[in-house]
Amino acid sequence: MSPRHVPAPRSRLPSMTGTIPTHWRTRVITLLARTLGQAIPTRSAPDPATIRRLIVIKPASLGDVILASPAVATLRRAFPNAYLTLATGQWSLPAARGIPGVDDIQDLGTFGTPGRFGVRDLPLAVARLRAGRHDLAIVLDRSPLVATAPLLAGIPHRAGIDSAGRGFAHTIRIPWTRRTHEADLYQSVAHAAASLSAEAPTASEAQLAFRPTPDATAIADRLWGDAGLDDRAGATRTAPVVVVHPGGASNPGMTLAAKRWPADRFATVIRTLIARGVRVVLVGHTSDAQIIADVRRALDPSGASPPIFPGTGIVDLSGDADLATLAALIGRADAYLGNDSVPLHLAVAMGTPAVAIYGPTDPRVYGPWGPEGGTYAGKGIAIVDPGACSQGRAFRPGPLDACPGCRCIDRVDTSTVTNAVLNLFER
Repeated sequence: MSPRHVPAPRSRLPSMTGTIPTHWRTRVITLLARTLGQAIPTRSAPDPATIRRLIVIKPASLGDVILASPAVATLRRAFPNAYLTLATGQWSLPAARGIPGVDDIQDLGTFGTPGRFGVRDLPLAVARLRAGRHDLAIVLDRSPLVATAPLLAGIPHRAGIDSAGRGFAHTIRIPWTRRTHEADLYQSVAHAAASLSAEAPTASEAQLAFRPTPDATAIADRLWGDAGLDDRAGATRTAPVVVVHPGGASNPGMTLAAKRWPADRFATVIRTLIARGVRVVLVGHTSDAQIIADVRRALDPSGASPPIFPGTGIVDLSGDADLATLAALIGRADAYLGNDSVPLHLAVAMGTPAVAIYGPTDPRVYGPWGPEGGTYAGKGIAIVDPGACSQGRAFRPGPLDACPGCRCIDRVDTSTVTNAVLNLFER
């Protein structure tokens, strides 16, 4: 049974904009949060038998919702009889719909979405949470406003991340550390809420999970067949297929071009793969249209190539697939190549070998996650990153120019990426 989707109501409150400089606002919020944290007592984890309804709150973003799937699996095991709701922002709903073990999905609208929410959204979120009559809230977010919502909704047990005191409203607080992988952090919250020891996780708790809908799978099958990517029904594939996603790094309130490897370098790798007999499928969201066009232009400066490049082994399916269909397409491929973006986590969740290109972000924190080594997801995953550049550099999320001069990703060369992809076929 598919989880029920409850739409978010629209706010009728006027917009509230502040004039306090960002750095001062951050200091004031941190000081206030730490003060309030001393007044709100913590408590031990609840008895699982007393939890009838629980809600996991993860407003953003698409990739982070998928990184939360192991924590959801842990909570499903710890509270097998509880009604489990996953609450997320409107932008992230496509990811939430593919997470196994969820009974209900709640649309938070813009609440908790960076750059798109504020105090005016809090009453609406509180009302929705209160209506759910939840016994336990799992808050996988660092925002003090998001942390406050379950408290004001009267949810008695609240477990979540505590970053610089901003988890003051939680009854169970898990300190955030800079080098902890996001999926591990979410799992820590789930384990603390369920009072689980460090026992060996089940298979579903040790890997990312995403299940495309039957409709999405059928669409992917049609796109795959129409592109001639299967030689014939039931036949063994004679040439490997690599899905390439050159875009990404775009979420509401957070767009970072510095996470995108240059289009001409993707084109260089694609040419080499084609020369080695590999077929390539270009994929991307409508927001990736420009970089897809740049890759195509680098492959064919005349710009005359149709979506299926005749005789080249290259197929352009960008813009043709929603998230679930994209997952199904990636699941059919022999390998995946892309930047630090949601399709990478889909590849891991679908069990497709992948090459991940990193730049300003640290793969130890945001990299592929799964069994056989945790952070780097074990066999079938290759991380290509510029080392100390990504691990020591900070950047400010925001518009495309929010990280001036932040080009760690330019240190990644085409031969390294090409060899990483080809090596996947030799495993």
